[in-house]
Amino acid sequence: MSNFVILDNPVIQQIGLNLHDVKVDSHSYRENVSKLGEYMGLQLASMGILPTKEKTVETPLGSLKTKVVDDDNIGIVNVLRAGTTMAIGMGNTFPNSHIAFVSAWRREEGDCMVADTDYNRGVESLKDKFVILTDPALATGVSLLGTIEVISEYIDTKKCIICCLNAAQEGIDKISKEQPNITIYSVFGPSKLNEHAYIIDGPGDCGDRCFNT
Repeated sequence: MSNFVILDNPVIQQIGLNLHDVKVDSHSYRENVSKLGEYMGLQLASMGILPTKEKTVETPLGSLKTKVVDDDNIGIVNVLRAGTTMAIGMGNTFPNSHIAFVSAWRREEGDCMVADTDYNRGVESLKDKFVILTDPALATGVSLLGTIEVISEYIDTKKCIICCLNAAQEGIDKISKEQPNITIYSVFGPSKLNEHAYIIDGPGDCGDRCFNT
């Protein structure tokens, strides 16, 4: 499937395993989610999909020029709560990026799953930037689609990607259908959902595990 890419870097995969392990406590979980954001950012930078610019520095005996990530033109969307530590970790890799916040949580309404997005902050700063959405667990896809709807006034979906830890087939298919320009980068997947719309063999509720709630 063209809109779904597995990041099979063994270091990232090890961090991903840690985040699925039931024995990991909340403090260690936050540290690992932050590392996940940092290392996924590094991996993305090596794939030629992020904006770049040429930079020159003066050296002791001359000057040196190379191509670097243009993080002034990167926006990161923290999908609350689960994406918080991941977004901050990715922000460590791209220190000049702009981090916006969107509260998106899913609930059942009749036979459907819907997302409430009643709080956001900083989405205006995403305008004209390359946008990375961080949300560890992509299950049904409704939270991310709700988030995209909130920021759609400011972004070009051709310059927007999703980064997650584990992705379910249902969510991948839904985003592919409704937002075909957006590519999903994940550590694990495609996975299946249980009757409660949680990922089977997934990490559980990453927000709860991060914040010990």
